[in-house]
Amino acid sequence: MPFDDYQRESSRRIDQQREMVRRSTDESSRRRDREEWRARRNSDEEDGLSLGTQLIIAVVALVVFFLVVYPQLPHR
Repeated sequence: MPFDDYQRESSRRIDQQREMVRRSTDESSRRRDREEWRARRNSDEEDGLSLGTQLIIAVVALVVFFLVVYPQLPHR
């Protein structure tokens, strides 16, 4: 009888340890997923900013071209 109690207690502790390991790996994978999502979101925002900056530069370049360079070109 005492051996059965010992075995039961032992298996209960093993189950507890497995559950703790499972929870910690679940939490670490969730944290990793969150960090990857944040990194993707932040890189998307940076791409959006650089695209907006590129558009502004393109518009400024066109305006400068038509106001400064185009009138100086020889016209027929």
